[in-house]
Amino acid sequence: MEEEHHATVAVGNPSHRFDRPLIRRSSDSISNLPDEILHHILSFIPETNLVIRTSVLSKRWRHVWSKTPHLSFEWLMVFPKLINKTLASYTASKITSFHLCTSYSHEAGHVHSSIEFAMSHNVDNLSLAFSSFPPYNKFPDFFYTSSSLKRVELRSASLTPSCIVSWTSLRDLSLTRCKLSDISFLKILSGCPILESLSLNICESLKYLDLTKSLRLTRLEIERRSCFREPMQSMQIVAPHIHYLRLRDSEAHCTFLV
Repeated sequence: MEEEHHATVAVGNPSHRFDRPLIRRSSDSISNLPDEILHHILSFIPETNLVIRTSVLSKRWRHVWSKTPHLSFEWLMVFPKLINKTLASYTASKITSFHLCTSYSHEAGHVHSSIEFAMSHNVDNLSLAFSSFPPYNKFPDFFYTSSSLKRVELRSASLTPSCIVSWTSLRDLSLTRCKLSDISFLKILSGCPILESLSLNICESLKYLDLTKSLRLTRLEIERRSCFREPMQSMQIVAPHIHYLRLRDSEAHCTFLV
């Protein structure tokens, strides 16, 4: 049995002092919480390398981070080998969200292994941001065939699927500064049967957007902007099922067929 530690405090008139014991807790109440609650607390820490630092708090915290369902890596500050080491110590079977921001687009092997790791853990929400130019264009086929994905967010990527796309659980797709042809995007849409929300931000290579077969797609956001002050071509959009439409900073003519 743990021994209680007491302190005393004077109560009332100083001339009539008596002692009242104060019980000091002998253990950390937060550390006694269930793992699920600790994982929820850790989810508010923005980067996984900071989450790992909690392992030094006590023996109880040593391995808590390794089962947190949220992983976020900023490769602008962390080297790929360190991230690979982190993933090797991860022990949970399910990942809810996986975020990767990197300038190491030339190291496709490290990017592939990170994506494959997330998908092998049935990731729900996948966010990939590449800071280098030209856009990252080395996605492996397995990237396009994950049935667990519910949300995909990509920045500065080139999408050219050579296989059949099978994002059968995807509900939300957000693309920013991505390069893809009309045909490639139509191929992607055909593999997203329950897509509900689509966001296209500065994806200027798209000229024709046909959402006729996307029966559940009711929300569409588009931002079109010329990055190099060059005139943009008009864009034709066929969207018969849209309930919500938002155009942001549009500098090009858009034709809608509903």
